[in-house]
Amino acid sequence: MQHFRFDRITSARLEASSFQRDPAFNLPDHSARAFGTYHNEQEYGEVIWRFNPAAAPTAREFRFHPRQVEEDGPDGSLTIRFQASGQLEMAWHLYLLGNVVEVLAPESLRQMIATHRRVDFVSLP
Repeated sequence: MQHFRFDRITSARLEASSFQRDPAFNLPDHSARAFGTYHNEQEYGEVIWRFNPAAAPTAREFRFHPRQVEEDGPDGSLTIRFQASGQLEMAWHLYLLGNVVEVLAPESLRQMIATHRRVDFVSLP
Protein backbone atom coordinates (compact mmCIF):
# COMPACT_ATOMS: atom_id res chain seq x y z
CA MET A 1 0.00 0.00 0.00
CA GLN A 2 1.22 3.50 -0.79
CA HIS A 3 0.71 6.45 1.52
CA PHE A 4 0.46 10.05 0.39
CA ARG A 5 0.33 13.32 2.32
CA PHE A 6 -2.39 15.52 0.90
CA ASP A 7 -0.43 18.67 1.66
CA ARG A 8 2.40 17.40 -0.56
CA ILE A 9 0.31 16.50 -3.61
CA THR A 10 0.91 19.10 -6.30
CA SER A 11 -1.07 17.60 -9.17
CA ALA A 12 -3.36 14.71 -10.03
CA ARG A 13 -4.66 13.05 -13.15
CA LEU A 14 -7.45 10.65 -13.99
CA GLU A 15 -6.22 7.19 -14.94
CA ALA A 16 -8.00 4.73 -17.23
CA SER A 17 -7.47 1.85 -14.81
CA SER A 18 -9.01 1.49 -11.38
CA PHE A 19 -9.01 -0.96 -8.50
CA GLN A 20 -11.43 -2.43 -6.02
CA ARG A 21 -10.79 -1.56 -2.41
CA ASP A 22 -10.59 -4.57 -0.14
CA PRO A 23 -13.99 -4.66 1.62
CA ALA A 24 -12.22 -5.61 4.86
CA PHE A 25 -10.05 -2.45 4.75
CA ASN A 26 -10.85 -0.06 7.60
CA LEU A 27 -9.34 3.42 7.19
CA PRO A 28 -9.58 4.46 10.88
CA ASP A 29 -7.89 1.22 11.96
CA HIS A 30 -5.18 1.60 9.33
CA SER A 31 -4.56 5.25 10.20
CA ALA A 32 -4.31 4.48 13.91
CA ARG A 33 -1.34 2.19 13.25
CA ALA A 34 0.81 5.30 12.74
CA PHE A 35 1.59 8.29 14.93
CA GLY A 36 1.15 10.65 12.02
CA THR A 37 1.78 9.88 8.39
CA TYR A 38 4.59 7.33 8.65
CA HIS A 39 3.72 3.63 8.77
CA ASN A 40 6.42 1.10 9.64
CA GLU A 41 5.22 -2.35 10.63
CA GLN A 42 8.60 -3.20 12.21
CA GLU A 43 8.18 -0.31 14.65
CA TYR A 44 4.52 -0.89 15.47
CA GLY A 45 3.92 -1.45 19.16
CA GLU A 46 3.19 0.10 22.52
CA VAL A 47 4.17 3.73 23.06
CA ILE A 48 4.21 5.23 26.55
CA TRP A 49 4.97 8.86 27.36
CA ARG A 50 4.92 10.39 30.85
CA PHE A 51 4.46 14.13 31.25
CA ASN A 52 5.77 15.71 34.42
CA PRO A 53 3.26 17.28 36.83
CA ALA A 54 3.90 20.82 35.56
CA ALA A 55 3.22 19.78 31.95
CA ALA A 56 0.31 17.41 32.63
CA PRO A 57 -2.49 20.04 32.49
CA THR A 58 -1.31 21.23 29.07
CA ALA A 59 -0.75 17.68 27.79
CA ARG A 60 -4.33 16.78 28.76
CA GLU A 61 -5.52 19.36 26.20
CA PHE A 62 -3.85 17.47 23.33
CA ARG A 63 -4.88 14.38 21.46
CA PHE A 64 -1.55 12.82 20.53
CA HIS A 65 -3.13 9.71 19.04
CA PRO A 66 -6.76 8.82 18.23
CA ARG A 67 -6.65 5.75 20.49
CA GLN A 68 -4.59 7.09 23.35
CA VAL A 69 -5.34 6.08 26.92
CA GLU A 70 -4.54 8.55 29.68
CA GLU A 71 -3.57 7.71 33.25
CA ASP A 72 -3.09 10.25 36.02
CA GLY A 73 -0.15 9.63 38.32
CA PRO A 74 -0.33 10.13 42.07
CA ASP A 75 2.28 12.91 41.75
CA GLY A 76 0.17 14.84 39.20
CA SER A 77 1.98 13.44 36.17
CA LEU A 78 0.13 12.18 33.11
CA THR A 79 0.93 8.96 31.26
CA ILE A 80 -0.25 8.57 27.66
CA ARG A 81 -0.35 5.09 26.08
CA PHE A 82 -1.13 4.09 22.50
CA GLN A 83 -0.13 1.58 19.82
CA ALA A 84 1.59 3.04 16.75
CA SER A 85 4.63 3.23 14.51
CA GLY A 86 6.43 6.26 13.10
CA GLN A 87 9.16 6.80 15.66
CA LEU A 88 11.00 9.48 13.68
CA GLU A 89 7.82 11.55 13.51
CA MET A 90 7.32 10.99 17.24
CA ALA A 91 10.89 12.16 17.87
CA TRP A 92 10.22 15.41 15.97
CA HIS A 93 7.13 15.99 18.10
CA LEU A 94 8.89 15.08 21.35
CA TYR A 95 11.70 17.54 20.59
CA LEU A 96 9.16 20.35 20.56
CA LEU A 97 7.95 19.30 24.00
CA GLY A 98 11.41 19.57 25.53
CA ASN A 99 12.23 17.90 28.80
CA VAL A 100 8.68 17.82 30.20
CA VAL A 101 7.99 14.38 28.73
CA GLU A 102 9.77 11.08 29.27
CA VAL A 103 9.54 8.19 26.83
CA LEU A 104 8.94 4.98 28.78
CA ALA A 105 8.40 2.80 25.68
CA PRO A 106 9.55 1.76 23.20
CA GLU A 107 13.19 1.63 24.20
CA SER A 108 14.26 2.34 20.61
CA LEU A 109 12.41 5.70 20.68
CA ARG A 110 13.77 6.45 24.14
CA GLN A 111 17.31 5.94 22.81
CA MET A 112 16.58 7.94 19.63
CA ILE A 113 15.71 11.08 21.58
CA ALA A 114 18.14 10.63 24.49
CA THR A 115 20.71 13.08 23.10
CA HIS A 116 18.14 15.45 21.62
CA ARG A 117 16.15 16.59 24.65
CA ARG A 118 15.52 20.33 24.77
CA VAL A 119 16.52 21.81 28.06
CA ASP A 120 17.58 25.13 26.57
CA PHE A 121 14.08 26.44 25.89
CA VAL A 122 11.40 26.02 28.51
CA SER A 123 8.14 25.89 26.61
CA LEU A 124 5.00 23.91 26.16
CA PRO A 125 3.07 23.89 22.90
